Amino acid sequence: MSKIRVAVAVLISLISLSACVGRTAVIFDNQTVCNSIRVELTNDQTGVTEVYAVLAGETLTVDVQPNTTYTYYIDYSAGNTPGAGNQCSGEYRGQVTVPLGASQRFSLTVATPTPLTP
Repeated sequence: MSKIRVAVAVLISLISLSACVGRTAVIFDNQTVCNSIRVELTNDQTGVTEVYAVLAGETLTVDVQPNTTYTYYIDYSAGNTPGAGNQCSGEYRGQVTVPLGASQRFSLTVATPTPLTP
């Protein structure tokens, strides 16, 4: 009978531990004046690509599979601000793998808008 109690206690402990693990996510934080930045995130295992637009001043959190490699593509040129007289440019590619319960933050700050010439 005590072996059953120990097994139940261990099982409850394992379930409690798994519930304490936080989100596994990639975070894109648009800290630029670019109107919108295009972000693509591809799960390298499945080949599925998700496309997002991160507006100026906004943060996008994307839940991902833990310990899985994702290829990201960030396109600042998608964020040109018509009427503001600025043009954003720049593209970045890379790969990211996020451990279970962790997150990876990308602060999108590198784009410097350049004045458009008439």
